[in-house]
Amino acid sequence: MEKITGVTNFDGVYHQFVIRDQKMIREEVKSKKSNIDFLLDPQYPVWLVRHAFGQDMGLEDYSELKEEDYLSDNRGKTLSLHQKTGVVRDLSYHGLHVPFHEGNYSHAVGPIHAGIIEPGHFRFVVEGEVIRHLTIRLGFQHRAIREKMFGKSVLDVMPLSETISGDTSVGYAVAFSKIYEEMYGIPISKDVTLFRSFLIELERIAVHIGDLGGISEDIGYYPLYGVCVTDRGAALGLMETWTGNRFGKAAIRPGRVRVNGRISAKQAKEAFFNLKKVYFKRIRPQILRALSVSTLKERMQGCGFISELDVEKHGFSGMIARMAGVGDDLRINNPDYPGWVPLPIKEEHHHYNGDVWARMHIRYAEIEQSLKWIESHLDDLDFESLWSENDSATKPSQWKEWKPKAGIYTASVEAWRGPVLVSLDFDTNGFVKNSYIRDPSVLNWHALELAVRGEQIGDFPLNNKSFNLSYVGFDL
Repeated sequence: MEKITGVTNFDGVYHQFVIRDQKMIREEVKSKKSNIDFLLDPQYPVWLVRHAFGQDMGLEDYSELKEEDYLSDNRGKTLSLHQKTGVVRDLSYHGLHVPFHEGNYSHAVGPIHAGIIEPGHFRFVVEGEVIRHLTIRLGFQHRAIREKMFGKSVLDVMPLSETISGDTSVGYAVAFSKIYEEMYGIPISKDVTLFRSFLIELERIAVHIGDLGGISEDIGYYPLYGVCVTDRGAALGLMETWTGNRFGKAAIRPGRVRVNGRISAKQAKEAFFNLKKVYFKRIRPQILRALSVSTLKERMQGCGFISELDVEKHGFSGMIARMAGVGDDLRINNPDYPGWVPLPIKEEHHHYNGDVWARMHIRYAEIEQSLKWIESHLDDLDFESLWSENDSATKPSQWKEWKPKAGIYTASVEAWRGPVLVSLDFDTNGFVKNSYIRDPSVLNWHALELAVRGEQIGDFPLNNKSFNLSYVGFDL
């Protein structure tokens, strides 16, 4: 099965990005003549098209529609096409009126939220305590990331790549580095490639531990919440031990990886086992305890359900696809991940049936999967060589030795949320002419809209936390 997971227009030529046989492939689309053609073609997810081609058309007023028509996602003419101009609407909030029956009410949350959550507008229509539908609009802190990359060299672009979504700094840095390595023809060693994959998995472990704590907090289960809040630091601590930064900032650059020269290669290798010890001694017992408590199962099972059909119809990706029983994973048969063993999603479908329980369980399963894979390949990594080079390869002063080849280059990495997609169009100087960046959240925010239909309004925070999607990754 193939899945369209990106669309863009570079200099008047349409391109689509398709996951086929667990590989990301860019293809020209010659059959489409306008943005509207993508919107009206049901094989292209609505959220994907609106994110790629949408324009600010002001207030969205659907109040005169029948609610049934609004819920049907009637593609162009009702929700996504500005009727007067024939332009695709964007997904930013410019004012929103939604239809609802007498006896129901419209309930707004955001864009300002409690705590440190990023800004987003959530418009509910509620009947009693039950959510009839949810409309999400983002776009409150546009940082012009893509615009800042235009006309810039690799030295300016790489730091920007790590700000697309801060909790995926390593994932994006690897994707951008892969593009520059292909464009410049930069050689990369086996050790650098493998260590980068270690760092991607470590980023995944750290976020998953934190998310298990967040889900536990939202169901009022504080034994696991307390452990995850504190011991997430063990994974971040290993990232700092290996790279000098708790979030892996500036560690990944084209052709190289920066390691922490203040420790020895032996200490670097042994540091992994400190994380393993903390996980198996402190974190894992509390996860297993939580997963065995019947009242917690009852709270999570059947709540916020997404089906395999939803995944296929709307293009949901990464962890959100896997938790619903769809085995999408760009690490399968990937040379950057030798010996990668996918989760037994089909064999254990009762754990991956698309609800909050599935989103809880998959984080636990992926932590164990990542730890096991890293440990099984520790001896394949030449720590001595990696630490002795310590940033000696492909320093900024050496960039003038490489000759750029103009054109469009694409890379995708299975980061913790799912496949981050980056496509850059370069001129003859190796400067960015145009870019397309698609975070997994672009597609998966719509999954949250669907998951909460028919749920209690009080279940929304739990569902939102169980998805943990990126606001800024959507809003570039």
